[in-house]
Amino acid sequence: RWADALSASVRPVITYWFMGLYCAAKTAAFIGALTADVSWGEAILHAWTEADQALWAGVLNFWFLGRVFDRVRS
Repeated sequence: RWADALSASVRPVITYWFMGLYCAAKTAAFIGALTADVSWGEAILHAWTEADQALWAGVLNFWFLGRVFDRVRS
């Protein structure tokens, strides 16, 4: 049914939306650093922080480890 399809699409759509916003914000910060005459390497090092690593580790764990646990439970 359409309601089941809508319900199943909520998490993926939110994830894609968040990823798009995140990438846009990081790209804007990177371009801003480059226009301020910061080197490429330094701009990348400052754009990718420990908070970013933790955030993406959580997202990847949610999507991939969640599937593993679902298989173990069934």
